[in-house]
Amino acid sequence: MVLLCRLGAVLAFLMLGSAATWAEDDEIWNRDLTPAWLDGNVAAARLGRQSQASYDLNRTQVWANGMTRSPAQSFRPGATGHSLGAKLQPLHDYNFLVGTELIRGGGYRGPLHSKATWEAFVTRDWESLGGVTFGLSTAGLVDVTSHGYAQSVSGTMGIPLDLPLQSWNSQLRFAPSISVDAANGDFSTGLLSEVTSQALLSAPSDRYKSVLNVSLGYGLAPRTQPVASARLELRITPNL
Repeated sequence: MVLLCRLGAVLAFLMLGSAATWAEDDEIWNRDLTPAWLDGNVAAARLGRQSQASYDLNRTQVWANGMTRSPAQSFRPGATGHSLGAKLQPLHDYNFLVGTELIRGGGYRGPLHSKATWEAFVTRDWESLGGVTFGLSTAGLVDVTSHGYAQSVSGTMGIPLDLPLQSWNSQLRFAPSISVDAANGDFSTGLLSEVTSQALLSAPSDRYKSVLNVSLGYGLAPRTQPVASARLELRITPNL
């Protein structure tokens, strides 16, 4: 009998405590949760984040050529070469790339060459000059095996052309270039002038973007004959 009385007292205490807790919770949820109330009644523990190294592969280029045998190699008279390379853009805000490349010529038993490459380019659009664009690019390599060195510098200047062609964007481009090959002792210069036109064939809402590029050029270089060139290109890419 005494045990039953004690059990009843415990149950009554639990029921009263649950009711009080429910009333307190109900009072909290009915209260206006202002920032001042939260600062005074809620203790928030802030955990400091540990700095972790992040890696971005979007600025990395990797390529391979001739690593697997294709059916077209059976019709070639000589052994094909193999190459494996990679480029990395270390600085996010600058168009500067460094890379390396391994080349084995003459098949699997040919000599192995290792090259270190770099390239950089910059472009500017001058609206005050009527939309004239200027560009400067440079590229170089060092052949680690033969200790050869090569460097090239080229520039571009594009002048917009107001031609009576609907949906065509045309410009006149001049591209001077200088290249140096220390291994062969070769120093060459050149100038390329061309007229380029670009037309968008697809609608903005289409799934694929179709662009037609047409160019007619004329190249001049010392000790060589002038070279004329023509190019027609249709480029189809997903419209992201």
